Amino acid sequence: MLTFTKRVVFCIIKSDFIKIKGTHCMEKYEYVQSVIEKSSATFYQAFKELPEQKRKAIFSIYAFCKKAIDAVNVEQDVEIIKDLRKNLTAMREGNMPDDPIFETLKETFDNFPNEEAPYKTFLDGLEEDLNEREIKTDEDLEDYAYKVAGTVGLMVIPIVASEAFNKASKPLKDVAIELGKAMKITNILRNVRDDLIRRRIYFPNEAIEQHDVKVETLRTGIVTAEYRSLVETYIDLAKNKYQMFYDNVQLFDKDSIEPLYIATRLYEGILDEIRKGNYTNITKKHNVSKLRKWFLMRKIKKELKDKGVS
Repeated sequence: MLTFTKRVVFCIIKSDFIKIKGTHCMEKYEYVQSVIEKSSATFYQAFKELPEQKRKAIFSIYAFCKKAIDAVNVEQDVEIIKDLRKNLTAMREGNMPDDPIFETLKETFDNFPNEEAPYKTFLDGLEEDLNEREIKTDEDLEDYAYKVAGTVGLMVIPIVASEAFNKASKPLKDVAIELGKAMKITNILRNVRDDLIRRRIYFPNEAIEQHDVKVETLRTGIVTAEYRSLVETYIDLAKNKYQMFYDNVQLFDKDSIEPLYIATRLYEGILDEIRKGNYTNITKKHNVSKLRKWFLMRKIKKELKDKGVS
């Protein structure tokens, strides 16, 4: 058995190992993989099938986003957002932060050149969350969903749509943005209960009034006809945005279509679970069961075959 001193030396000299914490060391890509593996079984199972360089890049972006999201939802600490913004700038200027996320992110930018604007806008949107931004209209919701999720679509398209990134930039970006928004709206619908606990409401005030939903009733957990109508409106909105991706899947690289399609279909499945659960997302978080994922995977394989991209 290695002594403490020998374990530390081992961590120092081992190639690509970048962090020492007590007697533990972890390779930088193992670290970013561990983040997505622990946080999202759906995304991990889908994206682990990407070619190695693309897989590592996606895992790196996910780890960056997860750290920022946790700063809002877990730590509620704006300083973490500010540090991420500062480290992003430092990385781009060649002053590498001592952080596995940014070490892998630097390689992602090197291998799949992209602008840093989506990353900064993403952080800006999350900082607004900490400042308790009020969503008054559907336009406000679209703007918010763009900042915290549409931008993620822009982060990943140089990786999963590298061939079309320059050739068909405008339509590709539109599809990526709408897919990101669809996932954010899905997330909002899945997390109604948790957001209420945090005293956040992401349904636009205007829509709440139009559907005659009472915020006081929301907090009691009672599912009313008015609430079902409100949720259905945003399920339909998200599904329309998902459809834009399905209709334009050929814009993406052949080696990336199936993993991306699987991730999208499985995430969209949350909306169907909310419907089947009689809109009880106000009291519980709905997820796609393993059995349901199995059935969805069979459907996905057929859809991809019908599209001629399997």
